[in-house]
Amino acid sequence: MGRKELGTLRKNDHVIFPSLSRSQKMNNRTSIPRKSLVFLVPFLNLIYTGLRHINAFLSTHSPFFALTVVLPLIGTLVLWRGGRLGYSVAVAVNLLFLLAEGPLIGPAISAVTLTYNFLIAVTALPLIFASIVYSFLGLGQAWRMGAPSAARRLIPASSLIALLALGFIIGGAVVGAYAAQTESRLAANGSVSSPNITIVQGAGSSSNGQFYSPANYTVPAGTTVTWVNRDGTTHSVTSDNGLFDSGPLPSGASFSYTFSQPGVYHYSCNYHSWMTGTIVVTSG
Repeated sequence: MGRKELGTLRKNDHVIFPSLSRSQKMNNRTSIPRKSLVFLVPFLNLIYTGLRHINAFLSTHSPFFALTVVLPLIGTLVLWRGGRLGYSVAVAVNLLFLLAEGPLIGPAISAVTLTYNFLIAVTALPLIFASIVYSFLGLGQAWRMGAPSAARRLIPASSLIALLALGFIIGGAVVGAYAAQTESRLAANGSVSSPNITIVQGAGSSSNGQFYSPANYTVPAGTTVTWVNRDGTTHSVTSDNGLFDSGPLPSGASFSYTFSQPGVYHYSCNYHSWMTGTIVVTSG
């Protein structure tokens, strides 16, 4: 090969190989479009997960709830950078919250009269499931980056998942609204028309401000005290010293106990620790 041909080849090598290198780098940096459902659902759900725990953190100042706020927001930052790491983190965070909150979502959904808690529960469950599925889809796309045909085949499946999640949320909200009205009527029309103490509407929420009404009740010895549940979720009337226990009290149910000995009796709800009350029994 002559010097002229060799120089031409070296010149062509200088042009071609850097071009190929730049192309490879661009392929390596290619990320899933941020307008796609595969990115948007996990990203927005992580933000929503962090924001819906802010109220719990502000109320309790618990390090646990601080973690439930910070961890999802860190996940959004990692996911924003894209790639395998971002979707791997999204999968891990959503699985963690599913395990932690899954047992709590069922009771929250059943308490339809607690509107805020119910809406949080009815949206959290489908969004967590959808986010896990989308995160796995995104992780699969990230592993097959550079093969656009594979990404296109995922669009119909991901659209169906979004529609199912949206349908669950809307359907749950509508059914919950009707169920809340029914439970409120049942609680208001309980078997006891004039109880001594009422478990008020919304008592299942720690921010309600009033739970047993009145919270402190004074009676002479030998008096039978009756509690009735006017709330839309199950409560209990349980003595701190084990003297009496109503067991589960669903909406509209009542419980009575006769206090024969003078003294001060403290009680609470087994299901909601912030609900406390006191009965003062006098000698007559």
